[in-house]
Amino acid sequence: MIAKLLISADLEKINRKIGEILKEAGTSNPHSDLLYLDSTQKMGIEQAREIKKHLSFKPLQSKGKAVVLEEASNLTEEAQNALLKTLEELPEDAIFIMATDSESKLLPTVLSRCQIIRLQVTGYPPEARLAKGGSLQEKDYSQDVERLLRISVEQRFEYIEKLKDRKEFLHSLVSYFHQNLASHLTSGNTDYKNFLKELLQAEQWAAQNVNIRAILEYLMLSMPKEL
Repeated sequence: MIAKLLISADLEKINRKIGEILKEAGTSNPHSDLLYLDSTQKMGIEQAREIKKHLSFKPLQSKGKAVVLEEASNLTEEAQNALLKTLEELPEDAIFIMATDSESKLLPTVLSRCQIIRLQVTGYPPEARLAKGGSLQEKDYSQDVERLLRISVEQRFEYIEKLKDRKEFLHSLVSYFHQNLASHLTSGNTDYKNFLKELLQAEQWAAQNVNIRAILEYLMLSMPKEL
């Protein structure tokens, strides 16, 4: 089982999605097997210990224990680090849901252990998302990424050379691998997870104004083939 991280600035939408996930698992809020920490609660090392303790017990009524952090950005850095092993080794039937308006508020080590689900903007097509400043971006690079997984490094470099919006592509590349993380982890594909860590490092480089083309060319070298 892998933790889910919901990304949206709309708390109502987040709560609706949380409810759907819990319902599918036969759980609801409140429930004896559910630990629900809402957006008003502080989340320090004490809460991290409470989460680990909750997951260590056997479920009373459900198939597995469940934890929901309505606002994961409330987690202190110390608490995030304390939860790494818990996220890495979730019990088989456990449910762990976190939510925030931006993954930038969480440590890369936490992100690499989660399946990221970006909740779409109501009234717009599935591929649409809000960019900085509120403008809508329609470009969907998922088919391009899937093609890059099948072609040679030389062909990947040619693609990057012709690419117009390299920053947008880097963001989409990270999103693609996050969204497909769960299925590849269950198949035992460690190359996939290792590459995701490379992507998180690449985003940090981009934030430090390292040349985007150089970053993408490095990623094209390290990207596995046919994940």
